[in-house]
Amino acid sequence: MRSVEDWSRLGGVLILVLAAAAALVLLVPRLLGVAAGPEAEIITALKNTEREGLSLTLPGVQEPLRSREHHFARITVNVEPGGERAVAWATLDFDGQLGRTQVSSLGVERVPFVRRGREWVPENLAAPRLAAVVRVLESRRRALEAGDRQALAGLRAPGLEANMGGGEAELERVMELQRRRYRAETWFLRLERDDAVATEAWRLEGQLPSRPVDEKGQRRFSLIRNGEEFLFSSGLM
Repeated sequence: MRSVEDWSRLGGVLILVLAAAAALVLLVPRLLGVAAGPEAEIITALKNTEREGLSLTLPGVQEPLRSREHHFARITVNVEPGGERAVAWATLDFDGQLGRTQVSSLGVERVPFVRRGREWVPENLAAPRLAAVVRVLESRRRALEAGDRQALAGLRAPGLEANMGGGEAELERVMELQRRRYRAETWFLRLERDDAVATEAWRLEGQLPSRPVDEKGQRRFSLIRNGEEFLFSSGLM
């Protein structure tokens, strides 16, 4: 029959074994990541977001762009000389929302990564191109609702002003409305390496001197990459 002292020794040994096991659980993935190289660590970091979810903060926009479901695929990683920075190229299938606007997107994503300590993390956002396209679409929506012509002009790609077609007439009609509300119900996006296509289902409400206005419709926009941002390369309306 074991004594109290024997049981104490066994308890101490058990505690040491459990502590060692916990340390291995934390250490082994890091050691495996180092052994596999930065490419495997970066791919794992992107795939982990599928379980954790994405919440993308957009500059100047109060609410984040949140995912309901998303998938990264066809991921390739280019590590820069020095081994402290890298860029991941991938396709991203995204379904989520920005406030009341439903957002669905499919296309190319470019994600810069940096090494912080022993870990590779996105330099800014895990889906910066998607965030840039949604940001410019939301900026247009808010500028239309506020009647801010200067803000709208800043969303156009250089040279667009000379070829607006019938868009200006439609813009003037929207600006005439009093108590104007412009809502984007859905954005369907297709992102390529240097441009994007967005289809918007919209609702416009307001008041003319002669009657109230409550209209719904759909528009398609072309956007072009300008540095880290996107601008409208077709009309705004």
